[in-house]
Amino acid sequence: MSQLSGKPKKFEYLEHPADIGVRVYGKTLNDLFKNAALALYDVFEPSIDNYSKRYKRKIVLTSGTIGDLLISFLNEILFLCVKSHLIFEKFFINISHSNDENKLECEMIGRKISAINREVKAATYHNAKVQRVDGYLYIDIIFDV
Repeated sequence: MSQLSGKPKKFEYLEHPADIGVRVYGKTLNDLFKNAALALYDVFEPSIDNYSKRYKRKIVLTSGTIGDLLISFLNEILFLCVKSHLIFEKFFINISHSNDENKLECEMIGRKISAINREVKAATYHNAKVQRVDGYLYIDIIFDV
């Protein structure tokens, strides 16, 4: 899970015939969710307004699996980006498990964007399963573009 520099990867692009695939890595679930958000932003290449004020948002999501929870999270921040023209840079994530349900509470801080340079319709649920290898978590995500 390391690049030539010896530092852990946050994500890498995967070959996909029609859409854009990424493999996202994280040492913890929080890292995995944050790195997935960074991958999403890398895919749609936003133009950031560096001088805008900071905005805060909070989201709460639930799902049966961690993979589905992560995809819901990505689609929620994609919606906020498109609707409110916001991109988030800091994520304060809390993931809890109760019975058969996973709950994500996330406070985010971000800024306005002036443009999205590649349209992303959604993060898909196709094969979205969190896996562990060599002490790292990873998930393959396909973005519908």
